[in-house]
Amino acid sequence: MRGTVVEWRFCGMFNDWLQSAVPDDRWLGWIDEGEARRRFHVPGERLALVPPVDEATGIVPFFITVTPREHPSFTVSRQEAVAPGVGVVTSESWWRHAEGDRLFQHIAVVWEFGEYNPELPVAAHRAVRRWHAYNNEDGTGRVEEHDLVAKTFTVARRTDVPVADLYLPVPAWGEWESLV
Repeated sequence: MRGTVVEWRFCGMFNDWLQSAVPDDRWLGWIDEGEARRRFHVPGERLALVPPVDEATGIVPFFITVTPREHPSFTVSRQEAVAPGVGVVTSESWWRHAEGDRLFQHIAVVWEFGEYNPELPVAAHRAVRRWHAYNNEDGTGRVEEHDLVAKTFTVARRTDVPVADLYLPVPAWGEWESLV
């Protein structure tokens, strides 16, 4: 997506199962850019930034949930198509405000899925493993692995997180693809 102009859509909440805004809800459904700009800095508001659907897969490749406030934070949810029009969130990157008009990626989550069975309902397609990386600006953190089939949990503490690559400038309005 880098280098291309993205025509963003806006809603209160994006539903990854429906690949659309929450239907029939004025607060969570689709909104225009003026309302999105109004919500952007208002604590307690709901806002999601949605790029166009990928015509080849029928899904949105990612969407961004904004936590509105004076310095908003962003959660980028990446999706993969398991079948035409059927997507699953495979990773999330959580960016919070840091000093100097920067964002810091303090949490990253990755899901691993098994094979998709089109004979089962989409809701039956579940992750088999999940990893969380929690990063602190001082270079400490931890990594957790959750085996969702064997029901095991492993955690490793870190003191050597390379934080230089975890900072980004706060993107200008409409240039959020830099978060992906």
